[in-house]
Amino acid sequence: MENEELKTLETVRDEIIKIKAKYQRKAEKERERVNDVFVTVCGEKCYTENEINDWYASDYITCDQADKYIEKLNKKKSTAGQKGTLTKSERIYQVFENIISNLMVEIQDIKIKQEQERKKQERWEIAQAQGCSYEEFLEIEEVSRQSEEYEKLMGI
Repeated sequence: MENEELKTLETVRDEIIKIKAKYQRKAEKERERVNDVFVTVCGEKCYTENEINDWYASDYITCDQADKYIEKLNKKKSTAGQKGTLTKSERIYQVFENIISNLMVEIQDIKIKQEQERKKQERWEIAQAQGCSYEEFLEIEEVSRQSEEYEKLMGI
């Protein structure tokens, strides 16, 4: 069952990576469009609020003028596709990044469980070869688990 689940999660991850790549290209184009937006202050192109604030700090424009230029710049950026600090495709890209990250954690958890199960099976086979009963094997496993927990607590 876990093998099928693992394969399914890996397939979903791979498909989402393909879709994410599509949105990455789209996000890059949107970002280029937004980055080309400017307002003209005293004959100079200003692409960011900081550039406008530099004009204000240098006493070339008033606070009210700076606010109006910033508002105009933000409107132009909004028209170009930016809402807040990200464009629509950048937001979608981030969602895909989070989904992929979560899938990777799930995949890793399944792989760890499978490895632990494989090791436990190996230990059971060794115990059987040494003539241990299943009950004795479980006792040994419990002692081993407690020992590992102790080592983790002690930082060994």
